[in-house]
Amino acid sequence: MRIVKFSFWCLIVVSLSLWLWANKSAKFVILEKQGGTSSSQVRNINTRDQEAKGSSMSSDELESNEKIITHEVKGTFNLQSIENRLRKAPNLILSLEKEIEILHQMTEFELGRFLLANGGINGYWTAYWLIHGPQKKLENPLEDWLINRSPSFTASQERYKIFQREIQSRLRSNMKLASIPCGLMDSLLGLDYTHLENVELIGVDIDQESLILAKENILKYRPNAKVSFLKKSAWHLDTSDSYDLITSNGLNFYEADDRKVVGLYKSFFKALKPGGILVTSFLTPPPGTAQPSPWINFNRDDALMQKAIFVDILQAKWQATRTESLTRQQLEEAGFKNIKFINDKRNIFPTVIAQKE
Repeated sequence: MRIVKFSFWCLIVVSLSLWLWANKSAKFVILEKQGGTSSSQVRNINTRDQEAKGSSMSSDELESNEKIITHEVKGTFNLQSIENRLRKAPNLILSLEKEIEILHQMTEFELGRFLLANGGINGYWTAYWLIHGPQKKLENPLEDWLINRSPSFTASQERYKIFQREIQSRLRSNMKLASIPCGLMDSLLGLDYTHLENVELIGVDIDQESLILAKENILKYRPNAKVSFLKKSAWHLDTSDSYDLITSNGLNFYEADDRKVVGLYKSFFKALKPGGILVTSFLTPPPGTAQPSPWINFNRDDALMQKAIFVDILQAKWQATRTESLTRQQLEEAGFKNIKFINDKRNIFPTVIAQKE
């Protein structure tokens, strides 16, 4: 079954039109590591490079990081193969009949089809689930449940609002703010920069299509902003003492290797200026796992249905959970101080504020 991509590619066509119309008032630069030196170039908006050319990453590292952040859109999935896998599974969360029913329901809406094809979401769908989906009247009952009732999705929506509040409270003139991975740049574009001067925004992402849509967002909401884009891995930023604040969500819970997560935090630490702030988050263990779960105020049936979808049906890639104590330990090992945790009302997606002294 082929995913319907019409609306997605329409966005890209619209972004091209906007670029041609507005390129005199806003310039966007993607910086890439080439031949051992950093060079800047204005790239055509429909360029679709799938690798960071000339970077210091090996092909294995690049492939691993692309899987972590689920940027590669495969475009197809085999419904019968998924159904056969469910039939052979020894211990499903829900009944076989119920999970097959849910599987077929997921083919009825675009987000469901994308999840089936990829086991995760990209920048476009992150913006949809955090911002645009909750504002829509969703006709499909399962899509409505995913956006408005599933514990992890709704907790992440609350986490997004906490990010906005915490970043906003720290904004000053002459700051350099980085979003890593930037997705569509919503985490920085939704802030109020009134009365602030010389604020620079940097979007870092390994996915070219997310960078294209981020440019469209810039043109729509802040066409006169000072913005640049870096197409590279968060693990290989290749910069020191550069940013006053880094915001990052969605990388650590795709990475099960604790040492690699420490490496991610070390990359952020190195990139921050002295006194710089990291605003990040992590996913806590759900009930029924080997680790103690801090989850509260959740509906048990919703939690079971979410687990059936993410674990049994999707075999989702974002299942690397961590406790608060482990996250604190990892951030401290990377060099961070003054670490503060802010919980959502269900204790599912805590926000973390950490400082480079």
